[in-house]
Amino acid sequence: MDVDDFSQQLETLRSRVIGLVQRTGSEPYSQQELTLEAFEELQITLEELKIASEELQVTRIVIEKERQRYQELFDFAPDGYLVTDTFGTILEANRAASIHLNVLQRFLIGKPLLTFIAQPDHQAFFNYLTQLQQLDRGGEWEVCLQPREKICFDVALTVVTVRNEKGQAVALRWLMRDISQRKHLELQRQQLFANEQAARIAAQAAEKRSNFLAEASSVLASSLDYRITLTSVAQLAVPTLADWCIVDVIEDNLPVFTNPVIVASEPAKEGLIRELQQRYPISIDADYGPPKVLRTGKPELVTNILESSLQRKSSNEEHFSLLCQLQLKSQMVVPLLVRERKLGTILFASAQPGRHYTTVDLEMAEELAQRAAFAIENAQLYQQAQEANRIKEEFLAIVSHELRTPLNSMLGWVQLIRTRKWDEATTSKALEIIERNAKLQRKLIEDILDISRIVQGQIRLNIRKIDLVPIIQAAIEAVLPTSEIKDIQVEFNLDSSVGQVMGDAERLQQVVWNLLSNAVKFTPNGGQVEVHLEQVNSNVQITVSDTGKGISTDFLPYIFERFRQADSTTTRADNGLGLGLAIVHHLVEMHSGRVCAVSEGEGRGAKFTVLLPLVEPQPEQLIKESQENVENLSILNGLQILVVDDNADTQELIAFILEKSGGQVTAVSSVGEALEALERLKPDVLVSDIGMPDEDGYSLIRKVRAQETEQGEKILAVALTAFAREEEHSLALEAGFQVHVSKPIEPEELVKVVANLTKNSKQV
Repeated sequence: MDVDDFSQQLETLRSRVIGLVQRTGSEPYSQQELTLEAFEELQITLEELKIASEELQVTRIVIEKERQRYQELFDFAPDGYLVTDTFGTILEANRAASIHLNVLQRFLIGKPLLTFIAQPDHQAFFNYLTQLQQLDRGGEWEVCLQPREKICFDVALTVVTVRNEKGQAVALRWLMRDISQRKHLELQRQQLFANEQAARIAAQAAEKRSNFLAEASSVLASSLDYRITLTSVAQLAVPTLADWCIVDVIEDNLPVFTNPVIVASEPAKEGLIRELQQRYPISIDADYGPPKVLRTGKPELVTNILESSLQRKSSNEEHFSLLCQLQLKSQMVVPLLVRERKLGTILFASAQPGRHYTTVDLEMAEELAQRAAFAIENAQLYQQAQEANRIKEEFLAIVSHELRTPLNSMLGWVQLIRTRKWDEATTSKALEIIERNAKLQRKLIEDILDISRIVQGQIRLNIRKIDLVPIIQAAIEAVLPTSEIKDIQVEFNLDSSVGQVMGDAERLQQVVWNLLSNAVKFTPNGGQVEVHLEQVNSNVQITVSDTGKGISTDFLPYIFERFRQADSTTTRADNGLGLGLAIVHHLVEMHSGRVCAVSEGEGRGAKFTVLLPLVEPQPEQLIKESQENVENLSILNGLQILVVDDNADTQELIAFILEKSGGQVTAVSSVGEALEALERLKPDVLVSDIGMPDEDGYSLIRKVRAQETEQGEKILAVALTAFAREEEHSLALEAGFQVHVSKPIEPEELVKVVANLTKNSKQV
């Protein structure tokens, strides 16, 4: 009943009271007054009720407006609002909640809120509902919401429990706020913080690394002693980078590690490592550790070393037990590289449980290894330079000795012959000694020049198909006189069916002669030298062996190096410059072959083997010789020859040789005299020295060729000089000489050169 109905009933009641008063007028006054008073009170109450009714109406309007405002706030709020029962079934939802869940509002009613919670949070949701039975307000709960047909996103749920007058939970009001943006910002903030921490750690590590490497560079540069440098490298790593460090360097061009440097933080560990290396060395073919790194040139990082890994690498139980005693946890092996040249490896090992190497540690190890490699190379180069200086000093002393010794014999006999008259036998002996020592000096000088050409890459080969049998026979004949003096038997077995090789006959004869002369030199009286020629697969094999003093195992790796001698002391028994085998090695390689030496040790002889590739079978071809031999070397009759040399003795000797062969010789000592003689005599051949005062032989031949251009005639010219380098040969030919001949020259060789030159010019 509302206020209007109640007022209407009051009005009806008032009318009935008035009628009753009129009918009861005869009743006593006091009762009438009482009734009137009651009526007036009712009238007052009615008026008050009317006023209350008006106020109630105003309140209704306000409440309706508030309800509408709340509904608008509920519907249009940016956050989602839900009302559910205590089991989470949706009873009411606003528009934002509908958008979040991607379901229309009317279809949300009656659906469990659980269906929109991501599967991983289901159990947490049930637990949350249970807690809300005891709470009036739940704290903010972050959960992953799973909308219909959309990707999950993060929301924060705040819940208020609605209770009845008995305090029982009857509903739940949910505030649903999208926090995906906040989460994203938090993630970014965390990432920025993590990046900042990482940057700080990286900066600290970089500073530590820079300081460590700076100290390393200083330490490595402090010494040029090879072994000290290796030890410094290992000591730098312990304990900064490792609990122990092993530096393995390839020495003496050997493919294996022979003398590693080991440094450990504990002496007991160092002793254990040395024991392992001695008793159980890693195979050079191993697919792990230093051998692998040395082969590949790539670093190896083992972050976590397991016991099973040690078991696989163990040879036996004892080996495994020793490895376990090291308590190895992590390991790095990096190569020592300098300009792609592998010097060795460095191994860094950690035995601390919390210290496992990472790529950052590997980068520092590689940087240290790079600096160490340069330091090691510098130490090696310094050591090599010191050794080279020592060898140079020894070589110069030997050269001085070897050149002075024959010179002493020659000068001594010359002075004896000049001071008094000797009988024919003594004179013949003196000339024989002078000739032998002169040839020895020439051989020494030729060896020095050959080495110079080898160093400069200026040796040229006259390559053609050749048979080795006559070449080896000629070399044997050349050493027979010396071998007969020492009563050394030279035996040879030359297979004449061996095929031909492509090579320079003169140089290959030099190879064989050097090997044979060495064998004879180092074989004692009554010994034996053997020479064999045979075919081995697609190669020709020349073997020279002897029963001489042999080669020590220490010196054998250096046997083919220049200036190397097993005995360079003043008490050595054998002369020579130590160049012959170096020349052999280079000449054989120039013929695409190889040479090796074998000896069982001192006093047990030596064996040298030369392998040269056979010529592949081809149809026979005529190979034109580059030089035509002259059978009769004594016929220079009718030749007018002009000799130019500022050295009177040499000039007289050349003139004498050519005159004895039938030539008509005019000898002069300068370019001016030569030009005058050329104009006056018109000679057939010019034989000129190169090195002369004022103007040299090059100037002479250029002037001669310039005059010939005007006159149309061309003289034959031979450059005879002590300048024997390859470039001198080229310069002489470019200047205008047809032939370049080095001093000293055999008389027969000089006559042959002139005869061949004139004969070839006539044929042209």
